[in-house]
Amino acid sequence: MSVLRQGWASDGSGILNSRPRASRRSGSALIVALWVLLILSLLIGSFAYDMQVEANITSFYRKRLKSQFVARAGLEYAKLFLAKSLTAKKEGPEDDEDEDTYVKAMNLQRGMGLSGVSQNVGQGKFTLDILPEAGRRNVNKLTDDDWEEILDQANVPQEKWAELIDCFNDWVDSDDAQRLNGAESDDPYYVQRGYKCKNGPLDTVDELLLIKGFTQSIVFGGPAEDPKAEPYLGIAQVLTTWGDGKVDVNDAVQKVLMTIPGMEDYDVQDIIDGRKGLDKQEGTKDDGFESVDEVISKLGVSGALAQKIRDRITTTAGGVYRIISIGEVQGVKSGIWCVMRLDQTGTTPLFWREEDMP
Repeated sequence: MSVLRQGWASDGSGILNSRPRASRRSGSALIVALWVLLILSLLIGSFAYDMQVEANITSFYRKRLKSQFVARAGLEYAKLFLAKSLTAKKEGPEDDEDEDTYVKAMNLQRGMGLSGVSQNVGQGKFTLDILPEAGRRNVNKLTDDDWEEILDQANVPQEKWAELIDCFNDWVDSDDAQRLNGAESDDPYYVQRGYKCKNGPLDTVDELLLIKGFTQSIVFGGPAEDPKAEPYLGIAQVLTTWGDGKVDVNDAVQKVLMTIPGMEDYDVQDIIDGRKGLDKQEGTKDDGFESVDEVISKLGVSGALAQKIRDRITTTAGGVYRIISIGEVQGVKSGIWCVMRLDQTGTTPLFWREEDMP
């Protein structure tokens, strides 16, 4: 019987080969070392990834904070323009005032809004809209005739008009007498939802969603109940809860002007063309109608129709403005949406909302 010396091994051929146990131990140590290196690499990679993520998050929050302050800078810029609109003179700009600033201030004075005003601020910029709130219809001042025009423009079927109008009037009136197609607090619709009619004017347009019949689609636009019918276009975009109820024809868009009873397509186009001034260019110093009489003359209407339109329009902003300021820093955006009242003492916030933007 062959005897193998300690530390030697046979390769099966009968020939002894040298494979000392120390070599096996070295191989095991190498494998362990490789595993340790692999684990260390994974840990270092994980730490590096975490550091990169944290750096990106920190960078984003820093940019977002900057964009918020840039948006606020835009709001202050808007307040400057509004203040200038109170003192702008028809004779021309002051000696230290540039022509562009003067024209913008004069247009605000005439009840015309400003859109897309942009200014660089440090590493970012803001984009600004200053829009007279009178360019929309005050939902608390609408007559039944006004409601019919608004619902018609929004593609709401005529068979729904009476219920919507009566339910709205029951919501805002001060008594508990139910109209023919309306609903007071004892109506099952309100009982099931656990709240009562407000018996007062709306504070926001969104409040319409609380009223019986006013669905999300009717208020903000969306599919009709009948899949074959045209979708609702929404009524919220033409409404506000501020102002005396008269429409500023120097700023109102076509959709709003079309909701004025007695106004036809060609009347609306005459107003839009007429307010551009003699040069037919928007944003110049001859923009805007100076009086309601000038508008009526432009439309060529008279009698009862002229009076109906006259009662619903104005050529001034009414002192209430919707300001939208979007601040942007390296692709990160933040916005401020607010409504402000302007008078000789300055600006007073009536509504304020801030939020980040995608």
